[in-house]
Amino acid sequence: MNSEDRALKNILTGQPNEKRVMVGYEGKKQKSGDIKSKLTDIMASVRMPWFCPKCDRIMKKRLDNKMWRLFNHCFECQVDFEHDLRTSGKYDDWDHKRVIKNKIAMMKNHIEELKQWKDLKMTVVEPVNVDTGFVHKEEYETPKELIDEANNAIVEISAKLKEFESYLETELGN
Repeated sequence: MNSEDRALKNILTGQPNEKRVMVGYEGKKQKSGDIKSKLTDIMASVRMPWFCPKCDRIMKKRLDNKMWRLFNHCFECQVDFEHDLRTSGKYDDWDHKRVIKNKIAMMKNHIEELKQWKDLKMTVVEPVNVDTGFVHKEEYETPKELIDEANNAIVEISAKLKEFESYLETELGN
């Protein structure tokens, strides 16, 4: 019987009720007002603003979202920027730099993926008998030949990566 039931029974039967002292706990008090989450600033930096920071136009077009992610301004500003590059004859160089930078990023990504793949060890657990709980475990490791091929690929891609980076620095002046 819980304490409320006992107290009710004592009241109905006319017996004196148990007196208890209850002590409450107050946790740490938070400051009043607006409380910002940790992710608020992060999400604000990622979210596209309503107005372009360069020209103060409303960013409502579908292409504005893409241009914001790529260049941090609206589509109209990007059109103006590329038009200025074309009229000054610098567009082809700018476009070529972007292509080289994308290739460099892709090569770095491939190197990371190959490094992770080399170290991959996988365990597959298959239930054999559900009643007894017996399971069959198979461990898979990457064969040595494939690891050697991955190492060779990493070396070759790293060499090409250095070539592209030096080309970007010397020829294109980045």
